[in-house]
Amino acid sequence: MSEFKEVTFKPGTYHVRANGHNGSLPMTVELSEHRIEKIEVDSSGETKGIASPVFTEVPQDIIAGQTLNVDTVSGATVSSHGIIDGVADAVKEAGADPEVLRQRPKPEKETAQDESLETDVVVVGGGGAGLSAAAASLQSGKKVILLEKFPVIGGNTVRTGGPMNAADPEWQNKFEALPGEDHSLEEIYNLDESEIDQEYLEDFRELRKQIKAYLEEVDGKDEYLFDSTLFHRIQTYLGGKRTDLKGNQVYGNYDLVKTLTDNVLDSVHWLEDIGVEFNYESVAMPVGAMWRRGHQPTSDNGYAYVKNLEKFILDNGGQIITDARVNELIVEDDRVVGVKADHQGASLTVRAKAVVLGSGGFGANTKMLQEYNTYWERIDDDIKTSNSPAITGDGIQLGEQVHADLVDMGMIQMLPTCDPETGALFTGLQVPPANFLMVNQEGKRFVNEFGTRDEISKAAIANGSLFYLIADDEIKKTAYNTSQEKIDQQVEDGTLFRADTIGELAEQIGVEPSVLEETVATYNSYVDQGEDPDFYKNAFDLKVEVAPFYATPRKPAVHHTMGGLKIDTDAHVINQDGEIIKGLYAAGEVAGGVHAGNRLGGNALADIFTYGRIAGKNASQEA
Repeated sequence: MSEFKEVTFKPGTYHVRANGHNGSLPMTVELSEHRIEKIEVDSSGETKGIASPVFTEVPQDIIAGQTLNVDTVSGATVSSHGIIDGVADAVKEAGADPEVLRQRPKPEKETAQDESLETDVVVVGGGGAGLSAAAASLQSGKKVILLEKFPVIGGNTVRTGGPMNAADPEWQNKFEALPGEDHSLEEIYNLDESEIDQEYLEDFRELRKQIKAYLEEVDGKDEYLFDSTLFHRIQTYLGGKRTDLKGNQVYGNYDLVKTLTDNVLDSVHWLEDIGVEFNYESVAMPVGAMWRRGHQPTSDNGYAYVKNLEKFILDNGGQIITDARVNELIVEDDRVVGVKADHQGASLTVRAKAVVLGSGGFGANTKMLQEYNTYWERIDDDIKTSNSPAITGDGIQLGEQVHADLVDMGMIQMLPTCDPETGALFTGLQVPPANFLMVNQEGKRFVNEFGTRDEISKAAIANGSLFYLIADDEIKKTAYNTSQEKIDQQVEDGTLFRADTIGELAEQIGVEPSVLEETVATYNSYVDQGEDPDFYKNAFDLKVEVAPFYATPRKPAVHHTMGGLKIDTDAHVINQDGEIIKGLYAAGEVAGGVHAGNRLGGNALADIFTYGRIAGKNASQEA
């Protein structure tokens, strides 16, 4: 300690709070007279997998160096600073100046050495697409190395609520239909064939037959939840059919959409074999999904996929290397045969017989969003995103090195139901849209809560962007991301509002009480009727009538980029001449062509695990 300016603490254990991704977290700091002895963070309120290294690495660095001048963990800057600031608060309480600790030098760390490795398949990106590609390659008997540029794997997958769309009528038919769902089916049935593009016309006609048979079967009887692979396909197509600012119309490539919807239920069963457990007691539906077909893990939301796939990969001899940013594809004789990466300040070369890109889109790259955007009037410099900071378009840029073709790059999705301050998903109450109403800053409904994500986002922006999800106490039973403890903490933190009456709730969010009371009363009457003459909401479940009542502030943030590398149904990357790039595959958000102008909620997980499996299997065959 001789090289440091010494500090003296009042010894003891201090209870402070650290700001995390989802709000503040309890933290204890144990101090002796001259040392920080122990730091413990209760991360149970944090989304698992998002900031896992923070809660060990940052405290270890602080204690090892007896300094607050430590590096933040890539992808978890908020949580890193939260821990540093929490320790600073404890130091103040102990009667010392934390600025002294901030002036101390950083602890020294070992640097990696240059290295070259060989394998059969190298996967770039440690989100759901990359992990599933690696697992599928291992199942094919190949050696696999997965490279992830951040200190922790998971990408955007750990940030999801977990519902994965897959039509599974044998399961879904066991549930009752919700009031209003038959109207959605009738709307599809009554679409004029002239509105359907030629590639999808035959499937649309077959779907109409299915819907007609269902409506005739349930006429005058208790309705059950209808679904089919064709319905999922047509909804994916219609949900993604959009016109951009230049008047160009886009819709999903038929072969890619068909491959997705034909194989996604097999992906669910494959994930079960890997170790993921799904809750079959209810059918999940995130905002913008258009239908109840979500398969929800029994616990841990999106992290359930990541932890089980990681375990499978490591148990079967796969290698995962983090802090490895790939910056170059190795090409020999017109074939991609490996990658070059920066690994903790050193050079890492991995030679392989096939490369799979599963590195995600570019939702966290504002300049790239602004460059390609052709859907929104503008993308502001300070736009928030729900994405991991790792999602910056790296894989797309790698593909461009070998002249890969790009598709639908201008189509960018906003998710309307994000935290206004951070863009995070897991604050407030995340529940199926059948169970809440949305109100603007005047306390009035302004949109069909069952609408697509871009429809709700556009309506929100037209209403000043900030809006509120209004619900009652019963909604906790359908929330997939919360507990009473988390709710209480969010109310204390000010990210969620709670009151015993609608009038009191209105006062908390700055709304005229009589307006919100009338809005809620009218909405409840629509739930009773099963019809919404104002915004034509597609389905209803819960009313808002059981105290206490909740208001969750929401604001649109960039959520998904539909465009990316052009692929075929075998996940080969296609070049600008329409030819397969030998040795190169892509899956998930790094690839375009499936979702076109708008992705349905729950279809991202369907996409990454289906095309991730396909990419891994076919890369193995080439290897």
